[in-house]
Amino acid sequence: MSYQNKGLLLERAVLCGGWMMRNQITDRQDANNGRCTRSYDMDTGELVLTGNWMTGSMAAALAALWKRTGDAACLEAAERAGRYIMSLQVMDQRDRHFGAIRELTPQSIEFAPRDATSAAWGLVWLAEATGKSIYLERARLFGDWLVDRGMYRGWPMYAIYMDDAMDNFYSRGSFQSGAGLFLYDLFRLTGDAKFIEKGLLPIATIYRDDFITDSGKLILERDPFTNEITCPKDGEDFVYQHAYNDDYGAAMMIQASNLFADRSFIERGALFARWLVGQQEPGGGWTGGLRPSAVPVAGMILRDYGTLLNDDALLAAADRALEKLLSTQYLDTGDGRMDGAFQGAYEGKDEERLGRRCVNMRTTAYALMALLKAESDLADIWLGIHNKPFRDHRWQGMHDLVF
Repeated sequence: MSYQNKGLLLERAVLCGGWMMRNQITDRQDANNGRCTRSYDMDTGELVLTGNWMTGSMAAALAALWKRTGDAACLEAAERAGRYIMSLQVMDQRDRHFGAIRELTPQSIEFAPRDATSAAWGLVWLAEATGKSIYLERARLFGDWLVDRGMYRGWPMYAIYMDDAMDNFYSRGSFQSGAGLFLYDLFRLTGDAKFIEKGLLPIATIYRDDFITDSGKLILERDPFTNEITCPKDGEDFVYQHAYNDDYGAAMMIQASNLFADRSFIERGALFARWLVGQQEPGGGWTGGLRPSAVPVAGMILRDYGTLLNDDALLAAADRALEKLLSTQYLDTGDGRMDGAFQGAYEGKDEERLGRRCVNMRTTAYALMALLKAESDLADIWLGIHNKPFRDHRWQGMHDLVF
């Protein structure tokens, strides 16, 4: 089973990209140039701008939309986002954080390595789309920092504070798993195997063995030194964002399985996909709308695994998620800060979180990718299962040497 109305999906994807471009800051004299809406509440007018990872996710999604439509404005906006990310990068070689990417602004003293990974990931896909070396150079600087200084025993750290008076966070969160897929993509563009040896392989192995239970339900956090489960605690409510939106751990498991020819990775990821089906509500969503980002991310997981495993139940669940996603896109409100974007979790100051008319880049960037992946078998895009797989050139024959 697969979603049939592909024309509608592309139309909605274009509207989504239009929201991103319309709300991106484009004034070259503004230090926010390249940022876009992180969250906007239609009723209160609260507006916050994107930091590192949401800007990176937007850049990668717009690059994918450019590949699908050929609209040069999409690529220009993606590059503008990439330039903002570059302004966040630590470029002082005397600094032990050289290559890292600050969380929000060039003045920030903190960053979460997984957030910074999504920022650098956007640069990887800009490098692939444009062929411009500067994006790959900057992404590689971050990759070098991550595997050399930002990980403990094969797993990314939780949060870094660039002030010696503040302690770092070392906890292992399941959501950090997607960093392995970034390191795989970086390996594909650079050819540097350390990003597999120190990155994808240990991260995929730890995720398989320590975070995905036999039921498919995720363990969300472990102590980095004892490996004790710290979240969720026994009897705790399980309505956590990253229980459903896994930040691309399952997508990473697909590539690990392909690269290492090891079915245990994709089989473990499939347990999570099937757990998601069991948690899906009749309307196609999860958690009663409390975690809107679950819909596009879980939907992509279900579609990818359903396609690769030829599993009709997963594909049917993916289609239900897609219908739910389409129903949450804002259209014709008359507010250009809303139209084209998708219902997101409220991120403002009001304690009343549900039932609000609000959008955020988290859900909207994921939604754009979910629409494109369901609409076509587009290759060479962020999170694409139709991207060309790695094949050692040894088996393709000798290079045509001249000297």
